[in-house]
Amino acid sequence: MAENKEPDEPEDMDQAEDQEPDEPEDAGQAELVDLSRFYASALKPLHGYFQSQNAWISKMIADSPALRMRPVLPRIVVDSSLIRMTAFTENLGRQMADLTGFNDMVRKALEPLAATYRPPQWHSVFASLGDVIDRLYPENLREVRPDLDDLEELLVEEGIPLMWVPRPQTVRALLDAPDAAARRRIIGRRWTGIVNDCEAVLEEVTHPDVQDARDFALDVVHALRAGHTSAAQALAANLLDSLLQRHFDKDFRIELTKNDFKTTGVKFKFEDHKFKVACTFAPVWYAHAKYHAKNGDPIPRTFGRHPSAHGVSRTQYSRINTVYALMLVTSVIKFFDTELP
Repeated sequence: MAENKEPDEPEDMDQAEDQEPDEPEDAGQAELVDLSRFYASALKPLHGYFQSQNAWISKMIADSPALRMRPVLPRIVVDSSLIRMTAFTENLGRQMADLTGFNDMVRKALEPLAATYRPPQWHSVFASLGDVIDRLYPENLREVRPDLDDLEELLVEEGIPLMWVPRPQTVRALLDAPDAAARRRIIGRRWTGIVNDCEAVLEEVTHPDVQDARDFALDVVHALRAGHTSAAQALAANLLDSLLQRHFDKDFRIELTKNDFKTTGVKFKFEDHKFKVACTFAPVWYAHAKYHAKNGDPIPRTFGRHPSAHGVSRTQYSRINTVYALMLVTSVIKFFDTELP
């Protein structure tokens, strides 16, 4: 990742808002369709995920003659059928996360046509492909479009929630930071803006099954702004647990939260889940790292569900950890808002 140019500051200092990026040039003025640019910006970031999905589907076919796929998301309606070559319609958008080799197929099939076909003949096709990308990425990641390797590092290795919050400029700064410590400082410096981002996303939540959770998350926002940091972190940690208890069955909840990495070395596996599920719940897995006070486990400095409940201390309870917890519950609530039937 590129080196972050921002000077180090204490993690609790506020930082001015980023400047808005320049408006892109009108793509319609291009003489020819720039397929290589489209591939690099829209499809290549997801190449690794599609490869892992291809391996998973191949194994599924080999292990299950009946081709019966296990439900990936219990209690949530998710269409798991594969995209067929002729389904270049809205179904493409709904099923992009399960398509294997889609990026290679588009690149190989369309590159030879770039020299002969002009933009007007392909506007509808590329509009559909753009819609596909929009369906995969939440609003805050659409202009950033991080590579999956970079995204996975922040989500799995550091537990930073990135789905729906924070804003694109902050996501870009986190991706450009040189290491985990620098990213934590960025979140600490920009905490007021991140809290504002969480509040804005929560205000848009409309699904009736998560209205109470949304209201409690807004209580976290108000408590944090008022300086009641410890109360805000305790509420956010317990709200996260309540959301998982209510909306997932026991087996899937355990699958998403069983984090025994320190003992087994097994990490959260992106390829075991659909794209939005993996990106939303990888930080949830990180936050559930095992902690047993009775075994003499040291209280972690980073946010954790278990130490928030069983290791209350100045080490665990802090404003920056509360911001992490708020980002986490905001992402989870927004996920259910968009995916619950």
